Amino acid sequence: MNIRKTLAILLCAVMLTLCGAVPSALAEPEVDGCGLRGWDLETGYQYVIMGYYPYYKDETKAPVLWQVLDVSDGKAFLLTTYLIDVHQPTEVSGKDAEKHKYPDISDYGETDLNRWLNETMIGDLLGDEPVLAAVTEEQYGRLYPLTDMDMLTDEYGFTHVRFYEQRSRWAYATPYTLNKKLYKNYGSKVQKDRSKGTSSYWVAALKRDNKTGEQLPGKYLQICAGIADPHPDAPGTNIGHLSYGYLNRTTVALRLAVRLDTSHIQVVSGNGTIWDPCRLAYVEDKTAADPVAVTPPLRPEPTPVPTTPAPVKGRPEMATPSPDTTPVPVPDWAK
Repeated sequence: MNIRKTLAILLCAVMLTLCGAVPSALAEPEVDGCGLRGWDLETGYQYVIMGYYPYYKDETKAPVLWQVLDVSDGKAFLLTTYLIDVHQPTEVSGKDAEKHKYPDISDYGETDLNRWLNETMIGDLLGDEPVLAAVTEEQYGRLYPLTDMDMLTDEYGFTHVRFYEQRSRWAYATPYTLNKKLYKNYGSKVQKDRSKGTSSYWVAALKRDNKTGEQLPGKYLQICAGIADPHPDAPGTNIGHLSYGYLNRTTVALRLAVRLDTSHIQVVSGNGTIWDPCRLAYVEDKTAADPVAVTPPLRPEPTPVPTTPAPVKGRPEMATPSPDTTPVPVPDWAK
């Protein structure tokens, strides 16, 4: 009898475990009160349009498309889906540039790029967006590239492997970015890599010691590589691996991130797909009896998908939910 009871208890425990696992696997990703959610293994990214920036080759502007990496601790972490501009980390000219005399840096925050992003570009990109007031001040200001640690985070939808071919970090440049060259007589990794279907972009991290993993002060800033020579220990190319770039005049692109205070933002339309991205309003006080949502300017069209990259064997399609996905619920006061 004791054996039967024991077996019955074990069987019951197994059944309860299995039953508990099914709802968990099929559960919808958790959505914050502001209407946003982070990356999810089953449903992928939620998309947002926010800001207005040159998109086309002739510098005509279009709304900027972002994907939501994470929503936690009262902040939404957003990353531009495409590479939207180019810039050098450290600007030098004349003989110093010709002889590659670039100053050593001990942290990305010391770079000219960091200053330019937070003093100039953020205004150009988000200047007329009410939600600019909800952008939080972080380690590197309000607008910045991801760090290499960010790009090794599974919870953001990236793989935790640094080298070899990592498709989760592939990114495509807008026509404006592809056409922009920093220096007439120097090369462009953006254009070179584009022939293979993706492009390189800067990472807010310095070169790391291969043994200790510690960042090394110097002239080397990391890049997320588009195309590199095949590694002898791995088949294919090193698409999306984290490499190191010498601060010369080669053109490298920008893929940028912000964090938004979720207590001051609210989704006002869209279902979060790439075809119908969410639009965000700024809310001063959600606890007020009648909260006021300041909506963004109406734009002509969402950001179009850039010209299809050259075919690459095995290149994944951009995984997104169906365009028929139910719109994100919007509170009555925000409509």
